[in-house]
Amino acid sequence: MDTKIPYEDKEDEIRLALVKMAKHRKELDYLKFGELVGIPTEGPWNPILDRISLKERAAGRPDITYLVVRKRTGYPQQIEFEPSTPPSAAQKAIADQVFKDIFTYYRRHQT
Repeated sequence: MDTKIPYEDKEDEIRLALVKMAKHRKELDYLKFGELVGIPTEGPWNPILDRISLKERAAGRPDITYLVVRKRTGYPQQIEFEPSTPPSAAQKAIADQVFKDIFTYYRRHQT
């Protein structure tokens, strides 16, 4: 049985929005990002963001899905595929490094 994930029809649009955010060194909370790509705040977000995350990693690029953050914490709702509500100190350190990696990568790859 083929399992369809929510919002997979928007995968390209979501990825392009994330790349644009990376190039502009910008993070957005789930509400604002949802408005940008036409997904309700409550999602569900994890399936489509996980799919994009795995593809980015497989291509040797930093995980741009980290740029969608919780307004309250400024961090993604999951870090390294584990819940981060709230994020631990170790998860924050991982996320902070990923943010740096994203912005460095996309500063070098502007095209």
